[in-house]
Amino acid sequence: MTGDRQLQPEDFGLSQDAFDEIKSAFDEFDGDASGAIDAANVGAAMRRLGQQIDDNDEVLQMTIQTVDPEATGKIGLRQFLTVMTQSHLGWGDGEPGVEAPMQDYGGDEMGKSKARTKVQLPPELAAEDQAVQDFLRILDEHRRHCEREGKYLEAETAARRLRELRQHEENRRREAMRSRQTAERLGIEEAHMLEFEQFNAIWEQRMQEYERSAEEGLEKLKEKHLAEIMAFQEEWQNKLPRKPKLSKELLNMRKIQDTLARQERYQEAQKIKFKADEREAWELARLQDQLSQTLAAKEQRIRQKQHQELTGLAKRIQRGREEYKKLRQVELERRLQRYKNVKDDLTAKQKIETNQFNRLMASKLRSDRDASA
Repeated sequence: MTGDRQLQPEDFGLSQDAFDEIKSAFDEFDGDASGAIDAANVGAAMRRLGQQIDDNDEVLQMTIQTVDPEATGKIGLRQFLTVMTQSHLGWGDGEPGVEAPMQDYGGDEMGKSKARTKVQLPPELAAEDQAVQDFLRILDEHRRHCEREGKYLEAETAARRLRELRQHEENRRREAMRSRQTAERLGIEEAHMLEFEQFNAIWEQRMQEYERSAEEGLEKLKEKHLAEIMAFQEEWQNKLPRKPKLSKELLNMRKIQDTLARQERYQEAQKIKFKADEREAWELARLQDQLSQTLAAKEQRIRQKQHQELTGLAKRIQRGREEYKKLRQVELERRLQRYKNVKDDLTAKQKIETNQFNRLMASKLRSDRDASA
C-alpha cells in the first residue's frame, strides 16, 4: 500500500481535517501498520467516524466487493477513502435536493471539475421522476384492484403495461446515469486539457523571461568588458613618455655631431648625423616594439580574465536553464499524477454507482415479483 502515502485530501474532495480524521480511524484498525485493514472491520471503522451502518449492510458489502474485486479481504487507505466518500455510505450525505459541494484544488481547473458527492437531479427532472413513480404506483393499485374484483383480463393488461413502463423507466434511468457519468469524465478531461494549456503558457512565459534576463546579463557583462579595455588603453596612452629615453651611445653621437658642426667640419658632421639618425630610428622602433609587446601582454591577460567571466556566466545561465526544465518536469509529473488520481477515483465511484444501480434494480424486480405472486 505504498501508494497510499501519497494520497491528498483534494483527491477525494475532503478538507485536511476530514482527511486526517478518516486516516486516524483507519490507522486504529491497521494494528500491524501494513497499510491495510480487514474488510470485516470497515463497518466498525465507519462507525468510529460516526456513521450509523451495520456490518451486513447490503450497499456496504457491495461497495467493498467493488473496491476489492479480487476478494483479498484487505482494504487499503485509498479504498477506504473511496468507500467513505460515497454519498450512499459515508461523508457527503446531504439533505435531499441540496447540491453537492465542489472540491477545492486551490483554484486549479482540475479541482473545480469534480464534485465531492453524487450529482443531484435538477428540480424539474426530480419532479418528472416523482411523477413517473406516482403513475407507476397508481397503475399497480389499479392492477391489484382488478385482481380483487376478478377482472383478470384487465389485471393482465395492467400488469403487462406496468412491466413495460418499469422496464422503460429502468432504461431511462440507466441512460441518464450513463450520460451523467460521461459528462463527468468529459468534464475532467476538459479541465485537464485547460489546466495543461495554462501550465504550458505559464512555463513558456517563465522561460522567455529567464532567457531575456540571461541575455541582458550577457550584454551588460560585454559592455563592462569593452569599457575595461578602453579604459586600459587610455590609461597606457597617457603613460607614454613624451620624449623617449635614448641610449648613451646615441646621445654621445649627437654631441659629436654638434661639436663638428660648430667647428665647421660639416662633411664629418653629416656622416655622424646620418649614423645617429639610423641609430635613433632603430632605438625608437625597438622601444615601440617593447611597449607594444608589454601592452599586448597586459591586454591579453585582461581579455583572458573577461573570457573566463563570460564562460562562467554562460555556465550559470545554462545551469539555471536546466533547473527550470527539471522544475517544469517535476510539476508536470505531479499534475499528471493528480489527474490520474482524480480520474481513477471517478472511475471507481462510477463503477460503484453502476453496481449499486444494477443491484437495486434487481432487488426491486424481485420485490415486484414477490408482490405479484
